[in-house]
Amino acid sequence: MLSNQLAVKYAQALFELAAERDMLGQVQQELEIVAETLRQHKDLGTLIYHPRVLPQAKKDTLRQIFANEVQLFVLNFLLLLVDKRRETALPGILQEYTKLANTARGIVEAQVVTAVPLTEAQAEALAAKLGQAVSRKVVLKTRVDQSILGGVVVQMGDKLIDGSVVRQLSSMRSALLKSEATRIEVTD
Repeated sequence: MLSNQLAVKYAQALFELAAERDMLGQVQQELEIVAETLRQHKDLGTLIYHPRVLPQAKKDTLRQIFANEVQLFVLNFLLLLVDKRRETALPGILQEYTKLANTARGIVEAQVVTAVPLTEAQAEALAAKLGQAVSRKVVLKTRVDQSILGGVVVQMGDKLIDGSVVRQLSSMRSALLKSEATRIEVTD
C-alpha cells in the first residue's frame, strides 16, 4: 500500500514536469527504456535495486548509461529516486505515470489475451472497435495464453470482456448442470 502511494506521488511529480514541457509521450518512452534496460540486464538491475550498493555508485552508473538516452530532468528524477532510496519503486512509478499520461492524451490501455498471436490487421481492427466503444484512442497490450483455447479477453480499466472459448464452455456446462433433465421413454 505504501509503495503504491509513493509510486503515485513520484509519478504525479514527474507527470507535472513532463506536462510543463509538453513531453508526456517522450518521457513515457524514456522511462520504458530505463525499466526495460534494468529488466533485460539482470546484473545492472541487481546493482541499481540492491540496498547495500552505495548511492553514489548507483548514480554514477545511471549517469554513464542513460545520460545520452533520456532528458536531463528525467535523469535527475532517477538520481533523486536513488538519493531518497526509492529506486525499487521505479516499475510502479512507470505504471502510474503511464496511467496519468494516457489519461491526459485521451488514451485507454487495453490488456488483450488471445490463444494465438494477433496479426497486425487484427490488432488494428480490435483497437479501432474498442476505441469506438469508449470514444477514445485504445492502445493494446497483447499477451498469448493458449489455455483460453480461442476467442479474446479484454481488460480496460475496471471493465472485463471475456469472449474466450473456455468461459463459453464453462457457461454452457453450468447451464446444463442447472437444467432439469426430462425422462424420455421409448416405446414400441
